[in-house]
Amino acid sequence: MVGGALTGALSMLVGAKLMAPHGGIFVLLIPNAITPALLYLGTIVVGSLVTGLGYAFIKRGAAQVALAT
Repeated sequence: MVGGALTGALSMLVGAKLMAPHGGIFVLLIPNAITPALLYLGTIVVGSLVTGLGYAFIKRGAAQVALAT
């Protein structure tokens, strides 16, 4: 949830506009459907990294507990 919230907040901060109602990364193939496209992609990358790192942090602690039992 943190990664998704961060992605949404950053996309609003950079003023990203998505002209297709369904959204998603496939809209990048439609010319001028996303402005600014590179910043929009950057926000997705940042949110994905936060999600991945958070998941790795949580699972690292869970793996140690599972081995101890």
